[in-house]
Amino acid sequence: MKKILVLDCGVGNLASISASLKKAGADVRISSIVPEEGFDGLVIPGVGSYSAAFKKVDEQRGRIRSIVENGRPVLGVCLGLQLMFNGSEEGKQDEEGLGFFRGFVKKIPVKRLPHIGWNSLETVRKSVILNGLENGAYMYFVHSYAPLDYDEDDAVAYASYGGIRFPVAFEKGKVFGVQFHPEKSWQPGLRILRNFLSLCEGGKSV
Repeated sequence: MKKILVLDCGVGNLASISASLKKAGADVRISSIVPEEGFDGLVIPGVGSYSAAFKKVDEQRGRIRSIVENGRPVLGVCLGLQLMFNGSEEGKQDEEGLGFFRGFVKKIPVKRLPHIGWNSLETVRKSVILNGLENGAYMYFVHSYAPLDYDEDDAVAYASYGGIRFPVAFEKGKVFGVQFHPEKSWQPGLRILRNFLSLCEGGKSV
């Protein structure tokens, strides 16, 4: 069984993502500290403000980078994805993100926010994290900000809202991020979590 660490950033509902990971077949541990060993993959969840979550992620920046450098899979969900970019206009100017994906998170320029509810994905290239999903699969969203400044080579799927098309799934090596909530997206979301687990090396430590 794959051992997955869910980082407690002090925001959001950790119970939902943890329950879905367990349903996908993971042995889940929730912690506000990233240990040096004892897990096979890291999930950075998030529902809440960028600055609140940033503080905890910044404290663990060195450990998170070490995980990536050692080839362990990392998945950012919603706010967790946004923290993987260089920064966000929701946060303060000196709150520099993890920088795994090049770009900047901005408020979606539409009149009605947040973008909440079900929306279909437009898959634009072969993807490990989206493997097995049909193009047009529906996912559940709750957000007002998105990576509107980004590297197209990292984006694997898009969605549209209010006439604005924006990227909602990214992958680079074993670093993955999704703007939607797989834990709230029924079987398609569960498939994504199972795809993530399949990339984790069971029985080994960071």
